[in-house]
Amino acid sequence: MKAKIKLAFRIVIDQNSTMPWDQYVFEDTYFEYKIQHQVFDDKENPVKNYWELLAVNSHADRIPFLLSSSAANYVSQLNGIIKSLPDVLGNTFFAFENFKLDLISSHIEDPSKHKIGLTFYTPDLFLIDIIDSRYLLSRKISEGNGFETFMFAFHPQVAIAYYEPL
Repeated sequence: MKAKIKLAFRIVIDQNSTMPWDQYVFEDTYFEYKIQHQVFDDKENPVKNYWELLAVNSHADRIPFLLSSSAANYVSQLNGIIKSLPDVLGNTFFAFENFKLDLISSHIEDPSKHKIGLTFYTPDLFLIDIIDSRYLLSRKISEGNGFETFMFAFHPQVAIAYYEPL
């Protein structure tokens, strides 16, 4: 079972998100989306939503990357830790080193259709075993005489994003 892994945690943010941090990310990414939509839209035959825009302009696939800058300042406020995902002992666990924004949907005139996903990726972790639906992990990757470990319960929004057998 021993492997080097990275975990990924994904959240979806839309107009119904209730956390203040999520609301700020929503507002700023939607504002930026409206600007970018105009840049990529056809002045002769304008479209209203992101998927229509992608159909008429393949370069519009850059919009999620461009929206990432709107979210980056908020992500930096987290100081590399998702505090809402503790380990099994309740300690703040989910450290991340980078993130990716994906644009699920949006509409130039209807903010209720704007929806983004943010996926956060951990640094390399050492997966020692899986015990009772919990990952037994260490931050130390190389095998030695012993490890400082922690356990993290399976979570519906967490997946193994990278796996390298050791």
